Amino acid sequence: MTLPVLEVQIPEHFPQVMADLFRSYRTYLKIEKNYSEHTLFAYLRDLKFFFEFCLKEEIDILSVDVLDVRAYFADLKSSKKQDKRTQSRKLSSLRTFYKFLFREEKIGANPILQVSFPKTKKRLPKNFTPIETEDILDYEDPEKKEVLGKRDKAIVEVLYSTGLRVFELVNAKLSDLNEELTSLKVMGKRRKERFVFIGPEAKVALQEYLDERGNGGPEEIFLNQRGGKLTTRGIRYILSERRSVMGMEKAITPHKFRHTFATDLLNAGADIRAVQELLGHSSLSSTQVYLSVSRDRLKEVYRNAHPHAKK
Repeated sequence: MTLPVLEVQIPEHFPQVMADLFRSYRTYLKIEKNYSEHTLFAYLRDLKFFFEFCLKEEIDILSVDVLDVRAYFADLKSSKKQDKRTQSRKLSSLRTFYKFLFREEKIGANPILQVSFPKTKKRLPKNFTPIETEDILDYEDPEKKEVLGKRDKAIVEVLYSTGLRVFELVNAKLSDLNEELTSLKVMGKRRKERFVFIGPEAKVALQEYLDERGNGGPEEIFLNQRGGKLTTRGIRYILSERRSVMGMEKAITPHKFRHTFATDLLNAGADIRAVQELLGHSSLSSTQVYLSVSRDRLKEVYRNAHPHAKK
């Protein structure tokens, strides 16, 4: 199955100035910020909506002020229900765009800095239970060709063993692996380089796949059925297909493996700063959310096991 690439097209009715700014910003997000395909799509789609609003209201993109931004969000609310998380993302995408314009000396100040983000309740990451994890890792689809079956097995094993982001996985190259297949060099967000480690079971699965794959073709480790580079959408399709044939109710996603990786490490007593490094988080606060998941599990164990905690 051929999966379409996520892309936001520049409408033909956009003035030349808008079209040029859109292209420059897209290049900035893709090359300098190294955003994932989905983040890139979301930010550019948000910018397209904002440009459409400015055209409708005859607002100069380079002269936008706080009142214009507030009018834009009021217009969004009136036309379509927007939850606070969506509003936050749209505001974040605009803030990044005007930060880019300020850096390029297109404007004298970033007008979005004066607009506050709506308060949102932080959602706890969802992860697999140990039984679910084992079921997903152990499953083998008898209908798949041997090389594709081994590839899919290696993908789920590596995702759980390393906690990689999906774009990091598809961009990982054969040359990034060490000779023993026990570590992998990764280029993460903001082009930040780090090393992740491959456990024994993931190593076996990866070696079996590489033996079938051979050394030909693209540099990337994981290839599609035509021998080309596997995309992030391709990975999601593979995991969705795995869920379907397993008859599993819970969605299987790359990020859920990442959440499970972090939660399982912290439950086993790993230092949170070590987990931060392994995940490639620039801020410790991004990692601390997993502590809440671990504490909730500890509370559940305590309430179920301690005599005086039972009702």
